[in-house]
Amino acid sequence: MRVLPNLQHSRRSLRWRLFGSMLLLTAILMSALASGLFLCGRFSSTKKETAQTLALQMEVFERDMTSYWEKSAVLSIHLSQTITELLEDYLAKQNIPFSHLTDSPVHIAGLQNHVIGSLCQSLRQSDCSGAFVLFNATVNSHIEHSELSRSGLYLQKSGNEIADDRLLLYRGLADAGKNYGITPHRKWRLEFQSDLFPNYEELLSHAAPPLETAYRITDLFTLPGTSEQAVLMTIPLIGKDGTIYGLCGFEISQSYFKTFHTQPTNLSRMVCLLTTGTNGILDAEVGLSCGVSNGYYFAPNGNLSVKNLGGGLTLFSGASNSYIGVLKEVFLSYRNQTLVAAVLIPKEDYDNAIIKSIMQTALLVLLLLFVTLVCCFYFSRRFISPILKSLAKIKSENRDGEISCIMEIDDLFAFLDEQDRAHERALAALTQEKQEAQNEKERLQDAFDRAQEKYESAQAQISRLAYDRKQEVDPADYQQFLRGIDTLTPTERKIFSYYLSGKSVKDILAIAAIKESTLRYHNKNIYSKLGVNSLKQLLRYAALMQQDENSRNP
Repeated sequence: MRVLPNLQHSRRSLRWRLFGSMLLLTAILMSALASGLFLCGRFSSTKKETAQTLALQMEVFERDMTSYWEKSAVLSIHLSQTITELLEDYLAKQNIPFSHLTDSPVHIAGLQNHVIGSLCQSLRQSDCSGAFVLFNATVNSHIEHSELSRSGLYLQKSGNEIADDRLLLYRGLADAGKNYGITPHRKWRLEFQSDLFPNYEELLSHAAPPLETAYRITDLFTLPGTSEQAVLMTIPLIGKDGTIYGLCGFEISQSYFKTFHTQPTNLSRMVCLLTTGTNGILDAEVGLSCGVSNGYYFAPNGNLSVKNLGGGLTLFSGASNSYIGVLKEVFLSYRNQTLVAAVLIPKEDYDNAIIKSIMQTALLVLLLLFVTLVCCFYFSRRFISPILKSLAKIKSENRDGEISCIMEIDDLFAFLDEQDRAHERALAALTQEKQEAQNEKERLQDAFDRAQEKYESAQAQISRLAYDRKQEVDPADYQQFLRGIDTLTPTERKIFSYYLSGKSVKDILAIAAIKESTLRYHNKNIYSKLGVNSLKQLLRYAALMQQDENSRNP
C-alpha cells in the first residue's frame, strides 16, 4: 500500500509519453540534419568565414600590388633608358662632358627643357602621382651646403582623378614647366636637397646595371614642405660607359595610393596595408594603406603588435585601435627589403559579427524549439484524443454496442467483454470454493480443539511422570550430567542436540553423513562425559533438564 503513491508520481500519461517520444525523434532528426549540413560545409563559424573572406581579399590585394609594382618597375626602366638617351644626346649635341653641367645654368636649363616632355608623357601614362629625374649636378656649387643640392625635375599630378591630366612642377626650372603648361607647386623649389631625398646615398652606392635589378622602392617619407606622404620607385640613370648620371622614377603618394587602389569588397570597413614589419611589430607609419570602394576607411597609425589567433587570423593591437586580419610577406623588388601586406578589419566589427552570429544561432534554435514543441503538442493531442475518448468509454459501466473510430480499441472492447464474462464465471467458482473452504475450516477447527485438549492432558501426564522420575534420579549423577554438557566437543554437542530433538540413530547417520562406527565412537564419549550408561538414561536426564528450564522461564 505504501508503494502506490511513489508509483503514482513515477507514472506518465499516454499523451506526455507520446509527446516526449515525438520530441526525442524530432531532436534526433534535427541532429542528424545538422550533422549532415556540417559535414557538407554548410555551417561555418564567424571566425572561419572571416578568415576565408580576408584570405580572399589578401589574394586580390597581393595580386593588385604585384601587378602594380611590376608595371611601375617596367615604366621606371623605360623612363631611365629614355632620360639617359636624351641626356647623352644633349651632351653630344653640346659637345660637353656631364661634369660641365655643374655651375652651368644654361646647360641645366637646356637639359631640363630637353627631357621634360618625355617626363610629362611618362607620368601621364603611369598610375602614379608624380615622376622625377635628379641629376648629379647643381646650378651653383659655391653656395653653402651646395654638396646637398641637386638639379632636376619633379612633376606631380594636380589631382587623384584619372581623367585629370593637369601637372604641377614641384622641383625644376619654372620656365621649363611653362612651355608645357605646368603650374609651379605651392612648395616649389629650384633644386632637390639630397639629404631630404630618402636613401639617396644608399641608392647611388648600389646603382649598377642591369636596370632590371636596379630599381628600388624607398621607405614612406613626407614630401618636404608638405604634409603629403609618399614612396618613390627609384632607378639609376646609367650611361653607356657606366657613368651614374643620377636617379629617376615615380612617386606614389598616400592619397593617390588609397584612391587608386580602393578594394572591391562586401566588408563595410577594411584596411589594406603595405609596410615593413619585424619581430612581431608592424609599423603602420612607414607604409601605404587603402580602404574599400564604398565604405568607411580609417588608416592605422603607429606600431601594431602582432598576435596569431589561429584559424588563419591575426590580432593587430595598436595604441588607439585594434584590428583582426591576415598577414603575408610580398617581394616587390630585387634588392628591396621584404614588405608585408596586411588586410585588416576593426576588431569591434569582428566582435560584433561574432555576437550577431551567436544571437542568430540562438534565435534559430529557439524558433526551431518553439516550432518543435507546437508540432509535438498538436500532433500528440490530435493522435491521443480518440484514444482518450475510447478509454472513457471503457471506464463506463455500459459499453454494449459502442463502436470507436479505432480498430484496436474495438478489439479491446470485445476482449474486455469476454474478460468480464470469464471473470464472472471465475468469481462464481471462487465463491463456491470459498464456502467449501469455510466449511472445511470449521471442521478442522473442531478437530484441532479436540487434539489440543488431548495434548494438554498428555503434557500434564508427562509432567507428573517426569516429577515422579525425578524423585528416582540420583542428584549427584544429574549434576554430573549438567556439568558434562559444557565439556562436549562441537561435534558431540551437535549429535547430543539431534538426540534431544527426537532423531533416531538412522536419522542422525543420514543428517551428519557419518558411519555407524563413528556414531558409536561419539556416543561412547558423550556417555562418558555426561555420566550415563544408555541413551534412555540420557534422554531422561535431558527431559528433567528441559523441565527445570521451563519452570525457571514460565
